Amino acid sequence: MTIWAKVPVVTMFFRPLLLLAALGLAFATAAEARTTDLLVRGLTEAQALYRTTTTSLRANRPAEAEAALKALVALWDETVTATIAAPPAMAARVSLFAEQMEGGRARLKRAAEALSQGRTDGALDELAPLKRDWITLKLSLGLYGLVECLDESAQALDALMVHKRQAPDLTRAEARVDIIARTAVYRYALRRCEPFAAADVIGDGDFRRQAEAIGAALDVIDSAIRLRDPALLDRVLTDLKTFDAQLTQRFGG
Repeated sequence: MTIWAKVPVVTMFFRPLLLLAALGLAFATAAEARTTDLLVRGLTEAQALYRTTTTSLRANRPAEAEAALKALVALWDETVTATIAAPPAMAARVSLFAEQMEGGRARLKRAAEALSQGRTDGALDELAPLKRDWITLKLSLGLYGLVECLDESAQALDALMVHKRQAPDLTRAEARVDIIARTAVYRYALRRCEPFAAADVIGDGDFRRQAEAIGAALDVIDSAIRLRDPALLDRVLTDLKTFDAQLTQRFGG
């Protein structure tokens, strides 16, 4: 018998091994997809529950806050357990990924304990850092959504608010140009958030009303510059800060 006659036997011998390897690869790929989805979904839903919890706490609705926080604790506990046991590939981008996830879990449990004791302020204090922590975590993972976009637009507004902290001399062209430029950056930053909002958010009357109020206020800045009216500029900047805070709390955490 020649060596070529043995080839089918060898092939038959290795075929089950190749099949097992293929199945193993498929299983690993499926497991990776599952933990990736769990992490992305967990972070997105956690931000939504965070908004509900903190909004309810500030509005003195403890029962609603407690229900939202309970759901948030359970969601994050599930997310942490699954993604630490089998970290998705994207987790490699985050330094001390497991420690960050566990830190959020511990903070949420302390917030729940504070709320169960009737310490609303204590619960808010524990929750407060999570907004920034989760935004930073999502950006490190390469994720970006409405919360992150609204956070960036709020930072753009903060750059404009320098002209409220120190009243500009509107008779100077340099001051007027700077205000116009910062206003344009904020307007653009806010507009680019719309595609990241879910269809039901974009269609939400509250979102549209607040976004339109901000747009109208930005138009008043042009009038204040044209009239060289620092008092009008100061008033409209105050309104802008209020509108932006409402929008961010309602849709950005």
